[in-house]
Amino acid sequence: MSIDTTGASPEAHHSGPKGARLKRVIILPFFLITGVGFALSWILYIDSSREALRDAVSAIMRESSDRIAEEMRGRLNVAAHAARANAAFISSIPHSDDEASYIRRAFLDQLRGDPMIAILAVGTEDGEYLEAQRQADNSYRVGAAGTATGGALAFKPVLADGSFGEPNLQAAGYDPRKRPWYRAAIAANGPAWSAPYTLYSNAEPVVAATMPMYANGKLAGVCSATITLGTLSRYLADMKEAQNGFMYVSDAEGRLIAISTAALTDLEGNRALAASHADIRVASAASAAGSALARDSATDPGRFSFRISGRRYLGRAVPFTPGSNLDWTIVLAVTEDSYAQKLLAADFRNFILLAVFLGVSFMVGWFVVGYITKPIRTMADCVDMLLPGKPIPQELNSFSTRDNELGRLSRSFVAMKIRLDESFGALEASLSEKDVLLKEVHHRVKNNLQIVSSILSIQSGTLDDASARIAFEECQDRIQAMALVHEEVYRTGSFVELGMYGYLNQICETLGWGRNRGTCITNIDVQADELVALSLDKAIPCGLVVNELVTNALKHAFTGRALGSITVSFTREDTSWRLSVIDDGIGRGTSARSHDAVAVSTGKGIGEQLVVGLVAQLSGTLNYETPPGGGTAAIIEFPA
Repeated sequence: MSIDTTGASPEAHHSGPKGARLKRVIILPFFLITGVGFALSWILYIDSSREALRDAVSAIMRESSDRIAEEMRGRLNVAAHAARANAAFISSIPHSDDEASYIRRAFLDQLRGDPMIAILAVGTEDGEYLEAQRQADNSYRVGAAGTATGGALAFKPVLADGSFGEPNLQAAGYDPRKRPWYRAAIAANGPAWSAPYTLYSNAEPVVAATMPMYANGKLAGVCSATITLGTLSRYLADMKEAQNGFMYVSDAEGRLIAISTAALTDLEGNRALAASHADIRVASAASAAGSALARDSATDPGRFSFRISGRRYLGRAVPFTPGSNLDWTIVLAVTEDSYAQKLLAADFRNFILLAVFLGVSFMVGWFVVGYITKPIRTMADCVDMLLPGKPIPQELNSFSTRDNELGRLSRSFVAMKIRLDESFGALEASLSEKDVLLKEVHHRVKNNLQIVSSILSIQSGTLDDASARIAFEECQDRIQAMALVHEEVYRTGSFVELGMYGYLNQICETLGWGRNRGTCITNIDVQADELVALSLDKAIPCGLVVNELVTNALKHAFTGRALGSITVSFTREDTSWRLSVIDDGIGRGTSARSHDAVAVSTGKGIGEQLVVGLVAQLSGTLNYETPPGGGTAAIIEFPA
């Protein structure tokens, strides 16, 4: 008996793929957690940064809109102040050309000092009218209407030397008392702003600051300072905020007063409604601004946003009242990306840096995990090689010198290997001793059985009764069959199983040269696989059955014959064993062998009884058949 010390080599464990799998198991969860955390933090960062950007832009726009409102109020106040100042210094109604020229030259000096004002004028209760006007090309002209012009509005250009040229334009039927600016001053009975209206000369939309004049407690006339809506639009267009979006001013009806981009008027030439403007940006801003003002938010009033073609606009609407009778609204809208461009560029750079950092972290983690798992895999391979009687792998010895957890584990494995070798050596010594003892036991049992067989042989020689002598000889053969088992065990050294071919062959050879072979020359053939083996508790009954059946055939099957053959076969049939003893003798039905069947039926015949009992011990079945060529076949089947 020996212990199997064979073991698989390290290569058989496919350490490479397992090592890679171990690395993936370790690094992938951390990588996934890091990636998910990176994605969530990036989303939260983008969302919070965009919200912070919107808040910052809203704050900027609040300051810008307030600044624009103040600047516009200041510009408009200049016009209002000019109207009031002119009303104060014109103490009498002009009736001569000299006074008219003086007033118009004073108007021109004021226009040159303030580019916002387009027209300075004065109208009287008797229908006289004087004005100085800045034109779109920054040239100037003066106009007059009244008795001297026959009621027409006549214009003269202002020449380079400051003198007035010849009349070059007339508009008949001009009466200042019917103009909107004049009526606004009378209705207010004090300083006032007119509603937007169109100029008499060129139908350009304007708005005017007015101031009535009184003489002796009676209304003498009205002074006005007119600002064109185009000038207001150009002023808005020059604002830096307009470069990133647009802005407009609308009145209480929602009609445009000024706009930094797009058209101020509709297709009919009227001031356009912001909510139905041809420019979808203006219409969207008007709708969003109206909703924002209706919300009346206490924290951030007038703030709104909208999208057009995937582009986000941030806006603010500010109520604006430049005069007592004016109710305007300033609306400012800018594209979010115009303020977010640098932030987007920074976000892109940060994303690239973070992605590179994540990739580098994964690579570094992969190499670090590989650095950690490689000695573990090597140690696992070395542990697989820790077989009894084999030397300790050099790598494990080298690991045991390290002053870390790996070294402690390696030293534990080395100590375990030493204890394993010691235990294995003691176990092998004990097994060797038991092998010797068992072989000695079987050898002595065989010797004792042979002694018993010899005693029976000597005793049978002293008997005169033939039947008694035959009985002694049969007992001797049976004892010899049992002795052969112990001899085979002693020879092979197998104490658990017995090779059936060698065992059955020895039984048949012994019987073939024994006393019961008769005068017939009988050939006994054993057919069994040399690798077939049975446990001892099944091999001994099989051997005794073969001994009885072959002995019976040698004694009775070949009466009167010179030649005969016996075939002993032992094979495996699915889940059972099949033992057959077949002879080509005279058969069981003849008189020479009929006494066997009778003996079985009457309970006589020790051999037959032994066969039946041994088959029952094997939990098998016994059947007798007649082969096609004659003779007798005893077939025993028992479970494997």
